Amino acid sequence: MIKYLGVLLIIGAEVEYLNKINIMNVFLWIDDIAIICFGFIGGVYTAFSFFVMHSLKKINPLEAIRIMNTINSVILKSPFMFLFFLSSFIAVILFLKNLILLKIIYNQFLSSLIFLVGMFLCTATKNVPLNKKLANFNLHDISCDPEIEWDYYYKNWIKWNHIRTASCFVSTVLLVFY
Repeated sequence: MIKYLGVLLIIGAEVEYLNKINIMNVFLWIDDIAIICFGFIGGVYTAFSFFVMHSLKKINPLEAIRIMNTINSVILKSPFMFLFFLSSFIAVILFLKNLILLKIIYNQFLSSLIFLVGMFLCTATKNVPLNKKLANFNLHDISCDPEIEWDYYYKNWIKWNHIRTASCFVSTVLLVFY
């Protein structure tokens, strides 16, 4: 009986040890996935800042508004949204992990904080409201000036998109050199 109890204690200790290893591996895995997610999202934002928006600026404002509204509706149903929320969730996990461990001056903490503020909050409080305003622009009302609307949208949206882009890349670099 004592022999079996000893075996059970050893097995229990090994299972507990394996559980600790798995949790630590998950944290290491999250760092690697965060690097990929943050960098990928930053790449999408870069494409918008330097190619898509500049291309739309060169066409008729009415057409630019139509195309941007189409892009915005397509992106909301694309795999990008999964990546957007996954990366934000990972940033929250990194933030909380480092906050709990009191590692608030470490790269992981700074990376997650920059990502959450510069990418997630900027998107929610700046870019999304601009997108909604553009979507509500009445294309058929002759008193609405598409040129004024597009100029306002373009200047403000691209400014905040540059901040999102920089936040993603700074967050990625901080994790790479962790």
